[in-house]
Amino acid sequence: MPVPGNWTLFYDWGSDGSYSTTSMRVNANGTFTTGGGLGGLWVQIAGMFMFTFNNTETTYAGTLASRSITGIMSTFSGLNGSFYMLQQGVPTTFTAARVGSKPSETGQ
Repeated sequence: MPVPGNWTLFYDWGSDGSYSTTSMRVNANGTFTTGGGLGGLWVQIAGMFMFTFNNTETTYAGTLASRSITGIMSTFSGLNGSFYMLQQGVPTTFTAARVGSKPSETGQ
């Protein structure tokens, strides 16, 4: 399945069930950008998808299945969590808005 394209990223620092969300553009050249203007690098190997944000150690890694990705993320400085991503076209109406007290997608 091709990964490049538009996705919605749902991330939950602390894995307490309160997901925040942002759009994400995955580019064919191995880069990505989020709706918040953040970016970084990504790689896909053997059904796994991993990406890291520029100028941070914040890294996400997950399993690619059909038009979704599920996995974990870490700042490697004490903040960990879980995430999932849905490719454009997959309904996301069941999701809630970002929880204001939670860190952003980079753990900041």
